[in-house]
Amino acid sequence: MRSIAVALFFLVAGNAFAQRENISIGPMIGGSYATLANFKKVAPNLNPGYKLGFSGGVFVNYSIREHFGLTANVLYTRAGVKLDGSPNINLDYIQVPVLATYYFGNDLGNGAIRPKVFIGPSVNFQIGNNALNNDAFKTVDIGATVGAGLNIGLPKQHWINIDARFNRGFSKVYKADTPVELKDVRNQSFSLLVGYSIPLGRYDKKNNSFHRAGK
Repeated sequence: MRSIAVALFFLVAGNAFAQRENISIGPMIGGSYATLANFKKVAPNLNPGYKLGFSGGVFVNYSIREHFGLTANVLYTRAGVKLDGSPNINLDYIQVPVLATYYFGNDLGNGAIRPKVFIGPSVNFQIGNNALNNDAFKTVDIGATVGAGLNIGLPKQHWINIDARFNRGFSKVYKADTPVELKDVRNQSFSLLVGYSIPLGRYDKKNNSFHRAGK
């Protein structure tokens, strides 16, 4: 999955930066459904599973008018794993995914519905946890995000963004000096996010000029 994510990301990104581009920003809020992959091998008697958590933050979208774009997020997300008969493990991250996006359809007006698909790398910084040994976890997690969604057009080029995502960590969650049975544990989650996109303007690379929205 790692090589496919990188290849598709740069393919879409190359197209996105080839023409005139629109820039928008906005907030995102939603939830995650997270677990620690392979944790069942560590504690099968605790029946590890998925747990709900909060996710929210901001995004910047940089796209050409028709079909391609890049979106960078800065999100607070609570990950971890649900355990039976023991407190859940909560891992708090600041996630920074950069997603190459393809938008379907050509309607950009009020009421437009544009499906989209996206993929890209994610760098996640752990800012806290509730484990007994707080120092057992790595502070940086490298992964990938893939998903699909809908953008719904509003007046004045504002948009409602709905994203369904699958997030997979490539890095091992625990440090190298932890017990061997913990070494293959990785973050894995699904998330559903709703955002509100506010246009900043349009950048014309040919003329090296920026035109503010509404101007």
